[in-house]
Amino acid sequence: MLRLTAKIEIKSDKTWVFEKITSCEIVRDMEALTNTCTITLPRKTQWQGETSNPLKRGDEVTVWLGYDDDLQLAFKGYIVSKGFKAPIVIKCEDEMFKYKQTEAVKKSYTSVSLETLLGDQPIDCKVNVLGEQNIGQYRVNCNTVAELLGHLKENNIRTFFRLEDGEPVLYCGVMFDHNTGLRQVFETGVNIISDSSLDEQKAEDVKIKLKVVSMMPNNKDKIKVEVGDNGGERRTVHCYNKTEAEAKAWGKQELARLKRDGLTGSFTTFGAVLLDVLDVIGIKIDGEKKGKYQVQKNVIKYGTGGFRQEITLGARMAE
Repeated sequence: MLRLTAKIEIKSDKTWVFEKITSCEIVRDMEALTNTCTITLPRKTQWQGETSNPLKRGDEVTVWLGYDDDLQLAFKGYIVSKGFKAPIVIKCEDEMFKYKQTEAVKKSYTSVSLETLLGDQPIDCKVNVLGEQNIGQYRVNCNTVAELLGHLKENNIRTFFRLEDGEPVLYCGVMFDHNTGLRQVFETGVNIISDSSLDEQKAEDVKIKLKVVSMMPNNKDKIKVEVGDNGGERRTVHCYNKTEAEAKAWGKQELARLKRDGLTGSFTTFGAVLLDVLDVIGIKIDGEKKGKYQVQKNVIKYGTGGFRQEITLGARMAE
């Protein structure tokens, strides 16, 4: 039987290392601005002569999880808050926490690409821009870099962090056709614990009426267009400074992402190989190949219930 192992390193006034924890839950999500981690320490945690819990907001946190001392990097970030009663619960956020404290450079552009826009900000990590890059006229009037990234997200430009070679990489864009190569194949009866939350759909059966709202640079005027199926599920997306034709093309691009053949939903697997968003995985259900998909979200749970991942499927990449 495999033995669960963990290592938590927290850099405060001292460096604290814990190899026994009660539980840990990590949420990696390309639809969210910030990835999170919640750690519960054992009731009898020792603080090496300290009279009280010395951890504080902003302390750096690194989490490794695995089986039989074969540890994988699961999270890097910062403490946001900590409980004061045993067992102590520590809530953390990824690199986005730092950019919530980083002042944005306020600047106006008559026309700008995402790459230039982000390059003019005090972002000291690697940045990958995918999909359409030009956003036209734009004015940065946010207080922090994270607020700017949040504004882009509100206008349908997704932004999130991935861990690559142990370091956070900021991804930003509209359509993430980034193919990382097949990471792992999951199969019922082998490494899928539960597939009860998976569904199968045909693109022609998905009916969506999409309203696209294009915000003008003055943040008052709007252009609104609709694309999709009459009578379909109504959804609204936002973009920035698009003409009517550009907004309609933007909406059709979003429809292509939402309306596709293949599996949707999530499944539960073991923690043997930790997956990140954008990783490409293959799915076989009852021996039948069901395609290759990007990981959209992964909830990693470690504790008395075992070591599990709940994988939410994103875009279908191949048959």
